[in-house]
Amino acid sequence: MINELDMPTVLFLQKTSYIAGAMTLGYLRATSTESRGVGLLAASFVVLAGGSTLAGHAEIHPALYGPLSLINIVLAVLGYCLLGLAFIVISNPERKIKTVFVVIPAAVTLATGLITAFHLNNTYRATTFTFLGCLTMAATAAVVFLDAHREPLPIRKLVAAILAAASLLSLIMGLEFWFDAFPLLDVASGFFLMILSKFVLAIAIVIFISERQHMKIRHLADHDALTGLHNRRFFNANAPKQPLRGDAILYLDIDHFKQLNDRWGHAAGDEVLATMAQAVQSILPQSALLARHGGEEFIVFLPAKAGDALLHAERIRQAVAELRYPTLGTEMTVTTSIGIARTVQEYSELSDLCREADRALYLAKAAGRNRVCDAEFNSAPENYRRSA
Repeated sequence: MINELDMPTVLFLQKTSYIAGAMTLGYLRATSTESRGVGLLAASFVVLAGGSTLAGHAEIHPALYGPLSLINIVLAVLGYCLLGLAFIVISNPERKIKTVFVVIPAAVTLATGLITAFHLNNTYRATTFTFLGCLTMAATAAVVFLDAHREPLPIRKLVAAILAAASLLSLIMGLEFWFDAFPLLDVASGFFLMILSKFVLAIAIVIFISERQHMKIRHLADHDALTGLHNRRFFNANAPKQPLRGDAILYLDIDHFKQLNDRWGHAAGDEVLATMAQAVQSILPQSALLARHGGEEFIVFLPAKAGDALLHAERIRQAVAELRYPTLGTEMTVTTSIGIARTVQEYSELSDLCREADRALYLAKAAGRNRVCDAEFNSAPENYRRSA
């Protein structure tokens, strides 16, 4: 039973759990490419394990109680500061934080102990430890939860909940230590639950990093690395297999792209593709699905509710023609030809619609390029004819 555990046993379990957590996190740090902050968390577990070890020695070596107790509380402060910083960095690896700042609270604690000898009072030492844990866990829980808008990992809520629960546990224990009364949790039970929370946190972080890696792998699988657009695989998987009446497919192809590469180089071609992709993406409504189909060709699924596909296509054609590439030469211009096909009857197949749009694209090229061609008219409508 938890209530039957004595403090030496609890301290041993605490040290063991910290070491096990540190080893788990150390392995994750060594094998994962998404591990910024994990090393700090492993270091915090090692520091807290060291503090726990010294606390145990202080109990059995009365002659060394003073210095060991001071080092214990200093390591506890340093460990919690490292833990808080680690979660902040893990939550958002792009944060720029100077690790050296975590030493300041520990240095202040050391100086305060040397001046006041507060660490000799069990109540003061235990209260400092638990209240610091409460503040650290509460702050990091808030950070992890609020970062969900930037990276909505499912595990975030669980990590934030564990941190919040650990914060509440530390608050309860801190108040009990301060008033020297334990109506809710005795010391052994409280420390046992704190040990359990740290171990669960270590496991949760492993899942957290795993989810982040899975999300990045999925992003790489679904997106074109050069343009940042969805790729053909994603388009085929997410465009409706049987478009509704009025839905449209647009095929876009950059005119004379081979000559562009031959004259300006492939780096220039890459810049044109990336610039054009972002320009087209900014023009299309949110309901549209734009993807790089391959090479210099792009494909758009445009639902009927998005409006006239012909108008959207002409806006794209005009915007691309007006793009400039100052790093490649101000005189450089690029045009695009666009083919359109609409669903004219229910239960049409997406593959048939794509085939019609592709045919319309080649008609646009044959008619002189830099123009829009609608498969419904088998040519470029008069209002949308454009010379190359």
